[in-house]
Amino acid sequence: MTAIRLRRALVEEMYAHARAAASEECCGLLGGRGAEASSVYPLCNVARAPAVSYEAAPEELFDAQRRMRERVETLTAIYHSHPRSSDPAPSPADVKLAFYPTAIYFIIGFDERGECALRAFRISEREGRWERAEFEVIEWRG
Repeated sequence: MTAIRLRRALVEEMYAHARAAASEECCGLLGGRGAEASSVYPLCNVARAPAVSYEAAPEELFDAQRRMRERVETLTAIYHSHPRSSDPAPSPADVKLAFYPTAIYFIIGFDERGECALRAFRISEREGRWERAEFEVIEWRG
């Protein structure tokens, strides 16, 4: 499978969102074309227990998808954070709620120094499993 490509600025935008959410999980979408992400869509986490789970606010999710269509983008990836994990991996709940099998799932964790750790996964909700996915952080080449 092709590795997803992200500009460094998009990664930094996801990290800023994770830091701002601090003790709670953040969530959002990445839109793009093919295997290259081009936009970050941060969403509000409205989960009942946001410290350990995420659920995107439905109206924001629909708005982000509308903006993707306007920009002729498709859903490339979904991201969220695990603020208390230095080597984040999908939880059983993450697998159960992975309803977009073609999307890459990014999870942001924090190491002992508070630096962000980004991991990518392909998740099959239907098969109840996940595997690591390749990704590449690239510099903008406008």
